[in-house]
Order: sequence, then C-alpha cells, then structure tokens
Amino acid sequence: MTASLTRLTNRFTLFFVLLLGISACQSSLTKKVKYYSTEITLKNGTVLKGSTSPIANESFTFKDAKTSKKSTIQNKEVQSIIKNLPEGTREYAQIEVETNKKREKTETVLGAYVVKGILNLISYEATEHTRQVQTVNNRQTFVNETILAKHYYLKWDNAPGKEVNMGKRKGQEEDFMDTALEFFADAPELMKKIGSEGYQAKDIKKIVEEYNAIKSKK
Repeated sequence: MTASLTRLTNRFTLFFVLLLGISACQSSLTKKVKYYSTEITLKNGTVLKGSTSPIANESFTFKDAKTSKKSTIQNKEVQSIIKNLPEGTREYAQIEVETNKKREKTETVLGAYVVKGILNLISYEATEHTRQVQTVNNRQTFVNETILAKHYYLKWDNAPGKEVNMGKRKGQEEDFMDTALEFFADAPELMKKIGSEGYQAKDIKKIVEEYNAIKSKK
C-alpha cells in the first residue's frame, strides 16, 4: 500500500513538474506587445495623444496618455500618425498602392514613410500565416506560425506605390532587378551598385536614399 502510494505521489510530482515546464515555455514564447508614443489625427479632425501597438492590418490598439484607457482604432478612420520609435520619428498616412487582388487595381493602406523625397519608400505591416520547420525530439516537423510581415512600396508622388519584391524566395532576386530597372534606370551610377555583388533588396532603404541624393543634385 505504501509502495503504491509512493509511486502515485512520484507520478503526480512528475506530471506537476512537466506542467510547470510547459507553462514556462509558453510564457517565454509569448512576445510582449510594445507601445510607443504617438500622435494621431483622425479624418474628423480629432487629435489623439498617447501610445500605440504596431500599426498593422485593419486596426490597432491606442492607449490614451491621460487616462491610460485602451481603445481600438480602425485604420480607415485615420488621416495621419506621428509615431516615436527607437530609430526615430515615423510618419504614417493614407497611401494608394497597387494591389494583387483580382478585381481591384489599387487600394489605400495606412503606411509609414521610411524614406520621403523625390521617390518615396513606404512600409506596411500585416499578419501572415507561415509554416516553419522546427526540430522537436530530434525530429523535423512543420509548425504553423503567425508573423507580422513588413511590405515595402516604391512610390512617386503622382502615382500609386508598387510593392518591392524582397527576394525572400528562390528566383525572386531577378524580380527585384526588374523593379530596380523600373525605378532607378535614370541613375546609371547607382544601377552599377545593384546586383549579386552589390546592393540587394534588403538594402532598399539605402538605395532609395542614394537615388534621392543623386537626383536632388541635378
């Protein structure tokens, strides 16, 4: 009887330890949402001051500076945003971009100016579902993940933005070169730096900054 009780106690203890381990693991994988100081101007003229979660998809969370009250703001209600990030101030606005949707040629997104000038570089974030390969118990398996993906657009002031193919998948490096030829062909000295041994898609911010610097001198 005593031996049986001991075995039962040991099993319960092991189960409890495993449960704590799983709970701790889940906690470590949960990313805390960061809020940054923000000033929002709505389309109705209202100005809100406080902090916001990442501005992505169709809405975001706003925390009022005075009351600390949280509320959800729809992107379509916003006219502009000034957000203070660790890397500096970021301006958001309603921006027209080309879309891949079958029936629509353009759409309007609440995007951020990464570079503002003769040629603008716009970023827009949206959640995406992906499958990642992970090793669990020495076996490779697919794990479904939801990530916040950043999309970049190149935009002239008088035209919709066109998405930059960032070359994350095989064969897309050539697609980025097509984009480079479309936007930077009139700066041959810059085009010479773009390619397999020079600027890549990941350097798009530097490329646009250099392009604007070249064009502003002429």
